[in-house]
Amino acid sequence: MSMIEQLGKTTPLFSLLMKMKGQLDNKSDANRSYESIYPILEELLDKGYSFDSIEIQAIVELLREMPAWGAKRANFEKLYLQNESTLRKLPRDPRSFDSQGVWH
Repeated sequence: MSMIEQLGKTTPLFSLLMKMKGQLDNKSDANRSYESIYPILEELLDKGYSFDSIEIQAIVELLREMPAWGAKRANFEKLYLQNESTLRKLPRDPRSFDSQGVWH
């Protein structure tokens, strides 16, 4: 069972994450989804949710699928999806990834 599924199908966060998961086909879709999910992640971290919480892990799972396949995805995970500290380094604007080799 994925972290997103563990949230419970009746929660608003589950609905939002499931909708976004199906929209990650290209860079513009990934950028739009990222711009929607980043404020949620930021709010959860500000409220004290830990990296290991179901809510944060569901978002991490979704973020992990956003970059292009291959080295970019691996680089994104190494730089940003390791712990709370690396999550907090995520930029608000996904266009910031363009010269880093971690996006599309």
